Amino acid sequence: MKFSRPVLAHEEIESDQGMVTAQHRIGAEIGAQVLERGGNAVDAAITTAFAMGVLQPLMNGIGGGGLIVVHMEGGGGGAIDYGMQVPALAGPDTYELDDFLEPPATASQRYAHRFSYPRVRENANVEGHTAIATPGTLSGLVEALDKWGTISLDQALSPAIRLAENGFPVGYHLALAVYGSLGHFMKLPATRAIFCPDGTPLTTGTIFVQAAHGRSLRHISTDGPDAFYRGEIAQMISDDAAAHGGYLRKEDLAQYRPIVHEKPMLGSYRGYGMKGVSGTCAGPTVFEILNIIENFDLSGLSHGSPELLHLIVEAIKLAVVDRFTFMGDVGLNQLLTSTLTSKAYARERAKALDRSAATAPRAGDLWSVMECSMPDAFPAPAGIPLDGAIKEGTTTLATVDKARNAVSLTQTNYSFGGVVAGGSGIVMNNGMGWCCPIPGTVNSVIPRSKPLNNMTPMILLRDGRFYSALGASGGRRIWTAIVQSIVNHIDFGMSLQEAIQAPRIHVESDDVLMDERLGDGVRGILGDLGHLLELETPSYVSSPYAEPNGIWTDGSVLRSAIYPVAKPSFAAGI
Repeated sequence: MKFSRPVLAHEEIESDQGMVTAQHRIGAEIGAQVLERGGNAVDAAITTAFAMGVLQPLMNGIGGGGLIVVHMEGGGGGAIDYGMQVPALAGPDTYELDDFLEPPATASQRYAHRFSYPRVRENANVEGHTAIATPGTLSGLVEALDKWGTISLDQALSPAIRLAENGFPVGYHLALAVYGSLGHFMKLPATRAIFCPDGTPLTTGTIFVQAAHGRSLRHISTDGPDAFYRGEIAQMISDDAAAHGGYLRKEDLAQYRPIVHEKPMLGSYRGYGMKGVSGTCAGPTVFEILNIIENFDLSGLSHGSPELLHLIVEAIKLAVVDRFTFMGDVGLNQLLTSTLTSKAYARERAKALDRSAATAPRAGDLWSVMECSMPDAFPAPAGIPLDGAIKEGTTTLATVDKARNAVSLTQTNYSFGGVVAGGSGIVMNNGMGWCCPIPGTVNSVIPRSKPLNNMTPMILLRDGRFYSALGASGGRRIWTAIVQSIVNHIDFGMSLQEAIQAPRIHVESDDVLMDERLGDGVRGILGDLGHLLELETPSYVSSPYAEPNGIWTDGSVLRSAIYPVAKPSFAAGI
């Protein structure tokens, strides 16, 4: 077995039999062992995903949600949305806004506030039991295993159970995450008992045992997902939420179903096929950005040039305005998404891109492209949450087997709201922070709706065959990382490793976050074009630009692509 060893830089590893990338060395090794025993890419992905929930419990696990896209070489595959869902007891008026941030009342005010949610009193939508949405991870992983896998649930859960019961050495990233979350732990005894045993936070090298988590996983291994959604664990989660003022109940768990797409969301960029996940995620936004960029010839531009970066920034802004104007769990979701991701709509949006100056674009005329009128009752635009904006609690992985079946999977707890559910040992999500707390928007708190999330697992095809699998962690900065990685990879001929490690920008509205490695000359020209720039460079402990990983092929062998810093990825090949 071949392993990557990321320390600030990474050299590709190669394999012709199969490969796994994941944001923990043990996770990548576990997935590769599944491939080595004859399992397929789905078997490896699901087994790795369960293990990652134990290895990175603050980031992801069965208390959260996620997305998976599956490519079966020669035909088949699909996608599953197992994102979190608003509990039935929560609604548009659930959260009280802080007095100093009033909700926008007029259309012009809504536009001005499009890129900022108001803060909720006492951070109730991102901290504690009131922030918990209905989790979908277990349901989605089981569904994927049943549809495309070859091993049993018991086999897929076995490594995760061993890790929880026997423990593993704490790495620096988990230790830093625990230290950064001490404020949560001090308020919540069940959480503090696990992550601060004897009152001391977990430190690097400590053997981390999660006995209660292991018991829950073993129960699920024996009795199946019903143990979590309808049985003893469901009751435990429900009782704990009710006792602490939360909204999640056993009935929410019992009714949860993942959204299964028999075909993934399909698109193309420069002749390469794209497979992603539709719905209330960032896949449609990435498709729209790439479709807009495709209208421009980049062959005369150099990588990292101010002309290229300006074009990418403006294309992103156009799509982001559309994202928070039209996207949410509304009745027209499928129809709106198909239009937002269409080449025809992108051509219209490209006409609004000013290559000579920074702009503050408005949403496109989606309705004329759809050849219909805007519904009278269509909700107002939503925005991007200010509170907890930089935090992220997401992990991503990719698997490819010897037949070139491939999986890209991203799952999350959002940003860790601090809650371990009673005696279950399961870290719960704070997915309610994804909803806009203002009533009447496309992404408001609506019972049983799915809030808009940032996950973007992708698979690229060349001539209909597997070419690359790619995903990222990093909150809202995932979308811009994926876009630039694909542009670097396809337009500039970089290996996927070079593509994800190249300096990046990030933008959502006016301010542009720029990697200092791009240079003062680029900074000066972008400033002259009217961009408001903030400079930040990735470090060993912090990455402001999201952390991608993936696998690609040059036609003969598989090659790894990992982000080596902050929350580093690892690759294992057989």
